This record gives sequence, structure tokens and C-alpha cells, in this order.
Amino acid sequence: MQVKMRILSGSYDRSDEKNVVVELFGKTDDGKSVTVRYRNFKPYFYVVEPPEDLISTWERDPEIIRMDDVDLWVSGKIRKCKKITLYSPWKVPNYRKIAGERCQVLAADIPFHHRFVYDLDLGSCILVEGEEKKEKKYTTDYVIEANSIKNVDPFIPDLKILSFDIENSIKEKKILTIGIAIYENGKIETLHIEGNDNKDIITKFIEIIKREDPDVITGYNIDGYDLPYIIEIAKDLKIGFPIARDSSEPQRIMGQFWRVHGRIVADAWWNVKREIKPKQETLNAVAKELLGEEKFDVDRSRMDEEWNNDREKVIQYCINDAVLALKILMKIEVLRKYQDLSSVSKLPLDDVMNSGASTLIDSILIREADRNGIGVPLMMSQEEEEERIEGGYVHTIEPGLYHWVCVLDFKSMYPSIIIKYNICFTTLSKDGTIVSPSGARFLSKNVKEGLVPKILKDLMIQRDEIKEKMKNSTGETRRYYDGLQQAIKILMNSFYGVFASSFYRFTNKEIGSSITAFGRETVKSVINDLTERGIKVVYGDTDSVFFISPKQNLEDTVKFGMQIAEEISKKENLIFEFEQVLEPFFSHGAKKRYVGRVVFPPEERGQIVVRGYETRRTDSFDLQSEILMEIFQLILDGKLDEAKRRSKEIIDQVKKGQIPIEKLVISRSVRDIKQYKNPDSMPNVQAARKLQEMGYEFVPGMKVSWIVVNDRKSPQEVEPYVSGRPFTKKPDYEYYARRLAETLSRITEVFELDQNALITGKRQTTLFEENKKKKKGTLEDFL
Repeated sequence: MQVKMRILSGSYDRSDEKNVVVELFGKTDDGKSVTVRYRNFKPYFYVVEPPEDLISTWERDPEIIRMDDVDLWVSGKIRKCKKITLYSPWKVPNYRKIAGERCQVLAADIPFHHRFVYDLDLGSCILVEGEEKKEKKYTTDYVIEANSIKNVDPFIPDLKILSFDIENSIKEKKILTIGIAIYENGKIETLHIEGNDNKDIITKFIEIIKREDPDVITGYNIDGYDLPYIIEIAKDLKIGFPIARDSSEPQRIMGQFWRVHGRIVADAWWNVKREIKPKQETLNAVAKELLGEEKFDVDRSRMDEEWNNDREKVIQYCINDAVLALKILMKIEVLRKYQDLSSVSKLPLDDVMNSGASTLIDSILIREADRNGIGVPLMMSQEEEEERIEGGYVHTIEPGLYHWVCVLDFKSMYPSIIIKYNICFTTLSKDGTIVSPSGARFLSKNVKEGLVPKILKDLMIQRDEIKEKMKNSTGETRRYYDGLQQAIKILMNSFYGVFASSFYRFTNKEIGSSITAFGRETVKSVINDLTERGIKVVYGDTDSVFFISPKQNLEDTVKFGMQIAEEISKKENLIFEFEQVLEPFFSHGAKKRYVGRVVFPPEERGQIVVRGYETRRTDSFDLQSEILMEIFQLILDGKLDEAKRRSKEIIDQVKKGQIPIEKLVISRSVRDIKQYKNPDSMPNVQAARKLQEMGYEFVPGMKVSWIVVNDRKSPQEVEPYVSGRPFTKKPDYEYYARRLAETLSRITEVFELDQNALITGKRQTTLFEENKKKKKGTLEDFL
């Protein structure tokens, strides 16, 4: 039998401890689910120059299959190593611990199915040949004992998604109903489960999952609430919850994610939080924002009463929640995005969705290290954290309104620097002739090309080739190529992040600091170059430089910007792109805070670019964001008097309570309450506790929303705000007026209107006089 499939997840069958079988679960290009079983692959790791007595002991160990002599490059030189091959993957950690007390251990923390994928150099999509088997424990359409596995070009199968939501009693540990929505072949079908007791309901749910055999399980906050609730009850009942494709039970990963063999648990709440960072994270608020739909009206704090009074109403409420979670997951297209990322990182989809960036880098880097005989160190513990690496350069910005501002962008800045200067753990050497501004030395490419620079160069070439194909494509094919090139960009930019971290297996502080140091020097060099040409630089940050065009029209400014980009790129031997023209551009003078109107490129014309102000902060209230944008529009239009008038007017309206309450909602995430030193003083903790009292579920990391009702009390008194529910308390309008005045005054101070003047409505003459003494320009000076 032969099938072509995308790998969704990987595991292993340990029923025969001496003959562990690798399992790969996937979806074919024609929509069938598959379990692939591969025999005769064994776990292994390396030890560096192990002591003789350890080797002597292990030679008699029945768990060890064999030990082979291997030469590996470790910490700058070739070392004598032993490759230790075992029968059982789950016993590797114990051998790692024993050996780690005597010598250095390598590659002993790589998940077994990752080791298999690396060694066979498999991608995300494969062609499997083998014999079809009938295995009762698997729920997939096919079970194949593989004889051979080969790579094929990536493809995107149509995944089957099951979304669920539970409603439970407040008074007792009892599930009332489970609402289910299933997406398949472009259609959504719904059903629900009722039963005589918890055992009956959970048993029916398990049967539905096995029968429907979804690739993805979702819901809203199922990671933190629904799944733990069901699993705890199932454990108490001693019935288990075997919903995986190999009939195993869910496993908790890092206290946050769930691993279900053969299926992907993709919590809609977590993915929305990660992808779009909404100000309010409740299902109702997100559904309203993304779908224009809302939850049905049921009071969760009185769920038992609601259930007894109108059971059908609660059932429809529960089903609707499952439908909304499903639609949200599909709307944000994370499954498509992470399938693209799995294609370029060559990993199963589950590992990409529910792991960190280091997992993606491992997949690429460890394969190359193995090919080049380089030893793979273990991950470091988080406790080994060192001082932070200095970040990118930020050029001081002067307050004012500027015209015809060109933006020069450093394309793929950190990857480009790594390639140009051959920065890698394999080239870091006291004999190196490339000296970074931080003092580290690296071998030049003609002596030894670094492993990481080579990988990044290949990825850049691959991305450019895909972008060329995209230009000549349309429709779904264009979308496919666009997804791949975006995924490569994400992967490339992840390299610096993991190398600058304190825990990654190949981390070296000299490498991370050298990359940022070269970046700072490059940006400074560009700024100096422009200044020497008589071009005024108004702002510069990590990977961008903003300068004023001497031309006073769009056509000539675009030509000028492109010419500068070409000349700078040639001089620096790095690629700088002419990204935008902003007309006009404004800042009140603080680092990383500016606003501008895009007039080039044409597809972005009219957009307002805002950086650093409260319009981009998720813990600001909507009125802050909206009025800031309104004032920015007026300033960019040159209507200064109107901007002043409107700033004072809105403060007055807030003081009088003439603002819709929903515009005053503040939202912030809440960690585990035990982690706070003074939780009682925290408004987000106060709101979370009150939400729990109202019957709403809460898990650490969730964002809660509230309105301040009394800022004069200590601690500040707040009341939770739940989208779709009436708010009966009176907001502290004086508090909101002060906060809004504080926000607006950062801008209006430039034209002599400080926070006090905004609140009182009176102009502060002393401010103008003080500004003159300091020779600080006002906005009018720049017009």
C-alpha cells in the first residue's frame, strides 16, 4: 500500500519494550487519516570521553544494545565519544543523569520521534509504502507497517476539526451537557451530549471522538478548563479518557498544552491570544470583534437554576459556544499558518503549534550538525540565565512635525549580519580575524563557513525562489507560496532569538551580543553616512532609519529613497530596502514613539503608522486609543487649533460621564495569583477573583477586563466587565479624565498644553515661558 500524507504528530508504541515502534499520524491528500508504524529504529545518545569504569559497567547492562566509538566536534575541537544505543526511549533520561555526573553528555534530550524524523531527514509531508494492518487500538482509516518513507512536496490537507464546550453545575462536580461542532469538507454540523451521570456523558463523548476521528480538537479555553475538568472526573470514576488515535489518554505538556497522539489540541483562546492579542479575551468579546456574532444569553453564575428552568436554552448556549470557538479558530487561520511553518521547519504540525521557537531551530540545526560531525549539547536550565544582551540602537528623535520622510529598512537584519560576519558557535575562535564591536572573534568564511550562516543563506535563497514563483502565480497557488515565504521569514528571524536566550543548547553570550553589536554599528554607520551627505535623519531604531527627502513631491522622493537604498546597500554589503514615504511624520520626542501617514507604497497609501503610543497597548482603554488616533489625524492634517480644542473637549466629556461605559474597559493578563507578592493590591487580580465569584472560569494567563469605580480607595477598587452583560456600577470618571489627560499631554505639551491645562481647560502660560527658557521648540516651529 502507498499513501501520501502530511505528518500531524509523532509518538511511539512501547507495548514491546525490546521492539519499540515509531508512530507517525497524518492526513492524506485525499482526506484519509493514517497511522504509520516503523520498526527497528532505536534511541541513542553520546558521551564525551567517558571514564573506563562507566563503560565497563554499561558493557554488562542488558538495556544497552551497543556502544560505538565516534569522533565529534565539541567546543572547538575533535573529541573521542561513545554512541550509546538503547532499547527504550523512556530510559534515556536515567542514563543521561548517571553519565552527566561523570562526563559530558550529548543529544540525550531529543524527543524520540524527533530523532527519527531528523535521522531519516523527513519533511512535513511524506510518501509511505508498506503493508496495511488491522489494529483495533487505532481510530485512523489506515494503519500501515512501513517499509519505506520518502519526502514529497508539502501540501495542505483539509483537516477535520471538532470543537466542544462543557456546561457544568456550580453546586456540584457534575457535567450538565457537552456541545459539539464539527467542521469537515466546508460544512459545520452540531450535536450535544446529555446523560444520566458524568460517566454516561464522558463515555458518549469518547465514543463520538473515536467515531468522528477529528484531526484537531478545539474549544475556548479547553486547555485550562474543559479538558482538565473532564479528565479529573474521569480519573475519579476510574474510566480514563482515551481520546487519542492510539487509544491513549491526553498528556499535559509544560503545564499548558495537551498532547493527544494523532490529534492536535488547538485551543481557540490561546491561539487568539498569541496571534491577534485582543484587548478583551472573553469568547463573547472575541466573537464580536472577529465574527460579528455573540454568545447566547445565559447567566453562568446561576447555571443550575438555568438548567432546571430551561434545559434547551442551556444546550443551545453550549452548542453556540462550541460553534463560535470553531469559527474563531478558522477565522485566524492558524492551522494554515502552522502547516506552512511545519513545512519549512520539517516537523509534525503538533510540534510546531505547541512548542517554542527552539524546537523549530533544533529541527534544522541538529540535522546539519549531525551531517557535519558536530556534537549536540543538551538544553540548559532556565536557572542558568545570564545578564541581558544589549539591544538594538535607537537614534534620539526631536519633537516635531516633519514632511516627506523616507523609511529605510534593514532587510532580515540579524540573519543578514550572521551571514556577512560568519557568526556561529562553529566559527567562534580566538584565532578569528572577524572582530565584533563587543570583542568576540570569528573565523572568516574562507577559513571555515559557519553552520548557522550556511543554513540562513540557504533559507534566504529558498525564500527568494518562492517569492519569484509567487509573483507568477494567482489564487490558491499564490496563497500557498505566500504562506511558505512568510514561514521561512519567521524561521530565519527565530535564529537570533534562540541564540540570544539563556537556555538554548547552542547559546553563547558572545554570539548574541556580537549580532546586536554589529547591528548597532551598522545602523549608526548608515546614519553617519546620511548626515555627511547633508540629509537630516529624524529617527533610527533597531533595523530602520528615517530621513527627510530634499524633494518636495512624491515622485521625486520615491526616486531619491530608492537611490539612497541602493547606495547604502552597496556600501554596507547588506540589503537595505526603501520601505515607505511618510507625509507627514510626527513625534513628541520620546524614543520609539512616532506617527506618520503613508503615501508610498501605493497599496498602503492613507494608512496611519503608529508606534509606541497607547493605540498599540492592549492594557489601554478604548477611549485612549480612539481619541489618540483622532488627535493624530488632526495633527497630520495640520489642524493644530482643532487638535487642542478636541483634546480639552474630550477630557471635559469624560469628567461629566458623557462617554459610553464600554470605552473605559481596561484589560490585562493575570498570572497564577500565588506568583504575586501583593495580589490584593493588583486590579487585575481583584477583577479575576470577582469573576470567579460570578461563576466564570479563570486560568492563569487569561486576560480579564474591568472598570475602575473608585481610585480614591487603597487599593484601587475595580469591577469586572463582561462583554454582553450589563454593567451596573458607576465608573470613577475623575480617574479616567486624569489618565486620558496624562496620555494626551505627551503630545499636546509640544504645543503648550500640559496635563493640568487639559483637565482645567486653562492654558498654562508658565509652560510656554519655561519652554522658551529651555529653547524647546513647539509644534508650530516645525510647520
